[in-house]
Amino acid sequence: MKQLFAKSLIAFFAAAISSITVAQQKLDIVQIMEQFIQASYAASRCIKPDQETLSRFFFNFNIVSVRAGEELKKRNPGQSDQQIVEGLKQLTGAVEKAIDSVIREKGCDDPRIQDLLKRFEIQANLKLRAGGPP
Repeated sequence: MKQLFAKSLIAFFAAAISSITVAQQKLDIVQIMEQFIQASYAASRCIKPDQETLSRFFFNFNIVSVRAGEELKKRNPGQSDQQIVEGLKQLTGAVEKAIDSVIREKGCDDPRIQDLLKRFEIQANLKLRAGGPP
């Protein structure tokens, strides 16, 4: 069990690192959504953002989530909306477990968590438009 969890944690951070590499090549809306999920959860555990920052973050997260949902439907035409939502819930649960593990072992000052908190601030300050590309 502990070994499986360690592998999951490694996979989580490998995905985060690969997301940076992919971002240098081509941004993928599904990966962007995953980054929003990671940053949101880390922020919820380690900082107390003001209401304005939270509102901006969730406005941007909503835009990204809608676009990512559309993309997931394109990629998985045989899946129902419910199946896609269930897959996202599983992803979110895995992210939360991995982040909780890091925080439990290393605290919110861990560099990986600090990177996620910086990402949260950047994502909150994006100027996304509901009708335009993210």
